[in-house]
Amino acid sequence: MTEIRQPIAMRPAVLYGAQRTSAGTLLLYPEKLVHVESWITSWCTGLGFLIVAVLSAVLAHVGPGAVGGVIGAGGGVVIGAAITRRRAPKSVAAASIRVTTIWLDSVTNVAALKTGRLAGKRIVVSTSGGIDYTFRANLDRWSADLAGALGGRGRNVQPTAAGLAVGSGA
Repeated sequence: MTEIRQPIAMRPAVLYGAQRTSAGTLLLYPEKLVHVESWITSWCTGLGFLIVAVLSAVLAHVGPGAVGGVIGAGGGVVIGAAITRRRAPKSVAAASIRVTTIWLDSVTNVAALKTGRLAGKRIVVSTSGGIDYTFRANLDRWSADLAGALGGRGRNVQPTAAGLAVGSGA
């Protein structure tokens, strides 16, 4: 059986690619950064709203209202995120096709991308192979963990105004 390792950090993130966008979870291990595609949180959010809407219509003969919708969707987010956090390390261990792996030895730069207010914050991870990976995530929450993992691989990491500059080593 494949060993299931616990990551250094794990947070929800969306991977933006040339072909499609993948909601899921971003996991940081000592040697790699991994995105596991999962739509469970999105489905649970909609399902939570739907359950509250149906129950309020059946029991009270009214719509859920804004507060009811927020409560239902929020409950769905919490449940979906818990399921995703539990399943993501198993998908990494099983080398699922829903997994995108970025080896830390290939990372050359990590930058925060400023987008519109509604689009949220983005992280762009550049690799030595010339591939850039863009995630909807907050670099402020990832920078310390990423710098520590990259430093642990013998890489020279310097904070910059745009993010993290990664050198080959000291």
